[in-house]
Amino acid sequence: MYWKTVYEILRYEDRNQSIVEIGAGYGDITALLYFMGFRNIISFEYDSNLIFPIEDKIKFLFGIKPNIVNNTYPQKLSFKPVILIQVNCVYPINITKKAEYLKQIRNFYEFNGEPVLYVFEYIDEIYSLENEVFPKFIRLNNADISRLFPDCRIESYYTYKFPINKTTKKICSIKILENV
Repeated sequence: MYWKTVYEILRYEDRNQSIVEIGAGYGDITALLYFMGFRNIISFEYDSNLIFPIEDKIKFLFGIKPNIVNNTYPQKLSFKPVILIQVNCVYPINITKKAEYLKQIRNFYEFNGEPVLYVFEYIDEIYSLENEVFPKFIRLNNADISRLFPDCRIESYYTYKFPINKTTKKICSIKILENV
């Protein structure tokens, strides 16, 4: 479901824009971006065991060697990405409080200059079960996102809902407002 939401968010975006993807994982969003015709993409993935499978997938599907960086984000880039994507990727490493997690999200957003569009997925706080992978302090709500991005137009979409899925997740389209 999440890839359909990302597709709809990016559907009318200029294919020449620069994109940075945080946490490529198994390369599903990376593949979606190439399928949609985007080519100016850098995907970060810290798990070195996933790099070659992602590259093989993109090469097989599109005949292109993708730009996958084996590292965590943020990393200093020589440009400001127009679109920043963080989907299916949560990094609560060395973080134990919600305020720290919110600060990390904002840091990702600002690190290389604020992108025009930030596509961000989060665990919704309505998911209330104990979960070691998704501790309660990383669960967010609409107010958290609004406070984090006060000068942006924010649209959010449920992509997963507990108990049908393992958690409840939302994807936000966070877009800088013009003339702010």
